[in-house]
Amino acid sequence: MDVVLAALVKFFETYERYIEATIALVLGVTLSYFVRKLLFKQLARGMPHHLANIITRGVFYTLLLIVILIAAGISGINLMGLAVAGSVAGVILGFALQPVITNLAAGMLIITEKILSPGDLVEIDGVRGWVVDVSLFSITLQRLDGVYVRYPNIKVLSSKVLNYSRSPVMRIDFVVSIAYKEDAEKAYEIIRKVVEAHPLVLKDPPPEIFVSNLGSSGVDILVRVWVPTQMWYEVKRDLLWRIKKAISDAGIEIPFTQIDVWFRNPIRVEKS
Repeated sequence: MDVVLAALVKFFETYERYIEATIALVLGVTLSYFVRKLLFKQLARGMPHHLANIITRGVFYTLLLIVILIAAGISGINLMGLAVAGSVAGVILGFALQPVITNLAAGMLIITEKILSPGDLVEIDGVRGWVVDVSLFSITLQRLDGVYVRYPNIKVLSSKVLNYSRSPVMRIDFVVSIAYKEDAEKAYEIIRKVVEAHPLVLKDPPPEIFVSNLGSSGVDILVRVWVPTQMWYEVKRDLLWRIKKAISDAGIEIPFTQIDVWFRNPIRVEKS
């Protein structure tokens, strides 16, 4: 028994620093986790959840770094030598991770300036969809067809970005074509009645309906209406269907592309 006890005492004397460092590391990580959880609850009351999550994540990793340094000091590791090695490694990583750092800076700018937020309807480089997630490194977009697209933050900042959700209403435009032989005023009245009868088309600003072009195959009537931003797709789809049905029921011809070929002089046909 005395031999076992002596061995344990010698073991603890030999590895005392490492045991203390391990205990400090476990306690520090646990405490950091609870601080992150508590801080998120407090911040989420006054700011968007995605922004609160990014802030608390940064605090959490900072606390972890401090805990690791404290544990290293307790275990007897030479922090000065570690700092020198870390400086050299930092310079090397700085060059290697330059795109990552640039992305990180772009992400911080997007978040602090509130350029985009989850739930926004946006268009990036011609791709339209809903913002699903905004992180420090990328933006996740769900296209209207359900496909998810991930954009690096630096690309978002350097691209043309249209945010439709900044305003509760948006304008949608579409063209209705009728044949030249049809009565444009009659078509106008039919379209106007359909537009004014739609429950989601706003009265103010008022709808605009006018002839916009005399095309090669027919007369183009441009329709402009203002609708709730969140319902723009459903309204446009429904309006086009209603207008098509109303015009067809009225017997108005919707033209299709056609080419008439004529000859200045009569064609001579020789019979063999």
